[in-house]
Amino acid sequence: MSCPYSRKKHLDTQPVGQLESYPPEILPGRKLAATLRSEGYTDLRKVPEERMVNPRHQLVWRAVKNGRAELNPEAGKFIAALPYPRYYIDFETISHAVPVWAGIRPNAPVPFQWSCHIETAKGVMEHCAFLADGKSDPRRPFAESLIDAVGTNGPIFVYNNAVEGNRMKEIAEYYSDLAPALQVAISRIVDLLPIARKHYYHPDMGRSWSIKDVLPTIAPDLTYDKMEVADGRMAPKAFAEIMHPKTSPKDRQRLKDALLSYCKLDTLAMVRIAQYFEAGA
Repeated sequence: MSCPYSRKKHLDTQPVGQLESYPPEILPGRKLAATLRSEGYTDLRKVPEERMVNPRHQLVWRAVKNGRAELNPEAGKFIAALPYPRYYIDFETISHAVPVWAGIRPNAPVPFQWSCHIETAKGVMEHCAFLADGKSDPRRPFAESLIDAVGTNGPIFVYNNAVEGNRMKEIAEYYSDLAPALQVAISRIVDLLPIARKHYYHPDMGRSWSIKDVLPTIAPDLTYDKMEVADGRMAPKAFAEIMHPKTSPKDRQRLKDALLSYCKLDTLAMVRIAQYFEAGA
């Protein structure tokens, strides 16, 4: 289904909550931080610039030194070169120590939900989603609906390919008839996480480039506050309750609505991050 969307440009000057100090441990990696700590540095802003040799370290150091976000325009140039349509997908998974469906290993993550924002042209958005009913193995309907949603061309954005890419590979291994389409989809994946790690930093992020820490620095109007399902740990718990036979129809629908809203916000978050990066090119 389609949904209205108005594109808004965000500048890399979002307000910074000034901390008393920015410890060297916020630097990517651990070696330099350990060295600086052993030399008595407790605030990265007091470290001489010449100690920052790694480009990622330089970016973080400049951001905390200047008190504002820093975005390398190379991130935007990369994204700007990608064609339309563009797809932004996010999965939610559940695992069981004792599998409840055939062909699944103990504690293996099983995808039960996806959200997809589709940018058909610059700033023109549609949204579609899938959520399993909780009554049977969700993998085939999950994969079939996803294949239909993402089509056959255009980049597929994810945030941390360890989730989406690996789940698609596992389904492809189990359902050989779906493997060709899933393998094509996998080949189109563009992971925003390494782009963010390499090219973006805001002093409020600390040492984390997770989407939950990046998003408030780019699109503070999007928030997970007050959502019944507000993070990836809550999603499988909600779905487990949907699966439980004693859950009332009213509660089941409430949980389904909460899961759909949560996953939709995750993919909208990716849209806003990608657009922010592209605007900085």
